[in-house]
Parts: sequence; structure tokens; C-alpha cells
Amino acid sequence: MYLTREEEAILNGKLGEATASALKVIVKVGEALGAERLVEIPHAHASGLSYMTIGDAGLTFLKSFLEKGAKVRTFSTVNPIGMDLELWKILGISKEFAEKQSEIVNAIIEMGFEPTFTCTPYLIRKPAMGEHLAWGESSAVAMANTYYGGRTNREGGPLALMSALTGRTYMAGLHLDENRIPTHEIVIDDSIELSDPAYAGALGYVVGEKLRGGIPLIRNVRMGFDSIKSYTAAAAASGDVALTYIEGVTPDYEWAIRQAFSIERVHVEKREVAELVKTKLDEDVDAIFIGCPHADVDEVLSIYAMLSKCKKLRIPVWISTSRNAYMKLKDIGVIEKLEAIGAFVIRDTCPVVSPFVEARFKSIAVTSGKGFFYLPKMQKSRTIIIPFNRIGEIACEKKK
Repeated sequence: MYLTREEEAILNGKLGEATASALKVIVKVGEALGAERLVEIPHAHASGLSYMTIGDAGLTFLKSFLEKGAKVRTFSTVNPIGMDLELWKILGISKEFAEKQSEIVNAIIEMGFEPTFTCTPYLIRKPAMGEHLAWGESSAVAMANTYYGGRTNREGGPLALMSALTGRTYMAGLHLDENRIPTHEIVIDDSIELSDPAYAGALGYVVGEKLRGGIPLIRNVRMGFDSIKSYTAAAAASGDVALTYIEGVTPDYEWAIRQAFSIERVHVEKREVAELVKTKLDEDVDAIFIGCPHADVDEVLSIYAMLSKCKKLRIPVWISTSRNAYMKLKDIGVIEKLEAIGAFVIRDTCPVVSPFVEARFKSIAVTSGKGFFYLPKMQKSRTIIIPFNRIGEIACEKKK
């Protein structure tokens, strides 16, 4: 691999032992993947920082780098952790778990990471078209590539951390034009209602299962921002789809069309999507979870508009959001109003990576294809998808 003089100096310890060790890892991975050089990045996003997922081994790994003087060399954000930092007692998180999780948080903050604790880093800093990134959250990777035209592979948590500590990643995979060419055209039944993020998520789940890692291209669809976020997250979860070209959405869609010679067509029927979304609950559920990926301000306002018509909730509603969004919603009084109805709004975490879920809930309704994919695996819960736009109807005991 070609290295600049600056990169060679970093390997030789110019910026300290931690940075040298991190760059060595990136170089080795890049060489294994055939990368000819490294590329500087303006934004790294590290995942896998919940104590539930990394345990003591992960904490020891972080501390070992911190002891070597690790500091981030670019703007760096972090994924959700295993608890709400303020509400962990209310969630029933054990003191032992909270202490370990706090050690992880303290380590990454000392390294210089922004304490964002969200899976939606593109709402913290929007990627520019063509910009190279090193992100470790599958749903964020898919949004960066699909919606913003950024360039990032789906990095493992430790490798994204290495990129944060060096400000670089390897020039391979989706950083290169030749690896961004569409592999399939998705032909969608035009009667599928994609304005509802739950149906868009179900579509993503189906597309991911059909392609298993391809690069789909979709023509003639109308999806708003929240539906695109839901679609990309689900396709990334079920099929490792890191990039979809969507007409009228993806910035380099026209370039993709010119490369799409004789690609395979894959049909998605309305039945395949509709059968994943339950418009009525035929079974009791313990809770409704919204916010996988994290709900943004507009989504939470929409949820409040639906739930505000309730006399009271007959099914508990839990909403996961980012710390930034939480503060904005709190400032305008929406958090307090949702809590008065009986809804719970949490930040910093999500049901997929927090131990409070498995301890409390055996049956969960979600509005997310990603949640539908991960919750049974991570939390051993029965999980169904319900329409986002019918949350109020399903969750509420109506006012008389």
C-alpha cells in the first residue's frame, strides 16, 4: 500500500503509540482488501459501545488504547449505549451494569468522541456528496450512501474506532466507483403505501432478504425522509445492503443509471410487504417501541399528535431518540406531555442494545423493519411490525 510521508511518520510514532497502533490496523485491513492507499475522513462514527454487546473484553480494549494516549483525529460520534445516562435506574438497569457502561462512556469521551449516543449521526453532521467516511452503524452507513451520496463501508466497531484515532480509512469497497455500480433493479408493486415508514421498513426487509448484499436501484417511488431512513435501515439489517439508488433521492442516481447495463430485475409484490405489517393486534403485546433508528424531532411530534387524542394508553409506548432531539423536544414541552399520557421517551440507547428490554418485555410491536430483524435475536422477544400512522389507534384507549 502506498503511504504518504505523513502516514509513514504516524506509523513510526510521530503522533504517539495509540495512533501508530490504530493506523497499523487500518493498513493491514486495507491491504487484505486490496486497497492501494488510505484516504482522510472528516467524520468517523463508532458503534458497538453498549456494555451489553462488548462486555469486559471491550472495556479492556478501550482502556488499553486510552493508556497509550489515544485521541481522536477527526470529528467523531458514537452509537447508542446500553442505557439512558439519566434514567437508568427507572429502566431497571443494575448498578453493576451502569458502572461498567459509565466506564466505557468516560473512556470514549476522554478520547475526544462527541457524546452523541445515536445511530443517526447524519442528523448531527450531514455528509457531503462524494465525501469519504468511516462509519460503523449499518443503518447510518446506508443513509450516508443512499440519501446523501457519501462514501462509507460498513465498518466494525473497533475499525471505526481506529479510523477516529487516525482520521483515515482504507480506499476500498464503497469508496471506489467500480464497487458502487447497481447490481439489481427492484420493481415494486406501485400500490404499496410507502409514505408510512413501517411499510417502507417492511419493503427494506424484503429487499435485503432477496439481495443479500447487492446494490439495488429503485425507480418511480415516493418516499419521504423518515420512510427512506426506515427502508435503508431494514435493508441493511436483513441483507447487508449498504447502498440503494433511489430515483429523485440519491445524489448520484443518474451516474448509476448510466452504469446499469442489463442488470437483473427483482420483483416485490404488495403481498410480500403487507404480510409483514399487522394492522390489528391479534395477540397481546407488552409494549410498542418506536425509534430504531432513533426517532427524529419530526417523528416524535407526529407520535405526540397521534397519542394526544388518547384518554390513556392501553399499551405502553416507548420512544428512543437522540440526546440532541430529546433536548429540543423537552424545551418545547413535548417530553412532559408524552409522559403525562403515559409514554416513555429515552435517549442514549435503544431496545436492541439495552438489557432492560429482555427483562421486561416478551412481546413487542415495532414500526421498524430493523427492529423486527434484531429484537428476536438480541432480546429473544416475539416481534411484529405495526403501521406508524396507526400508532394512536392501536395504542390508545380513545377519549369519549
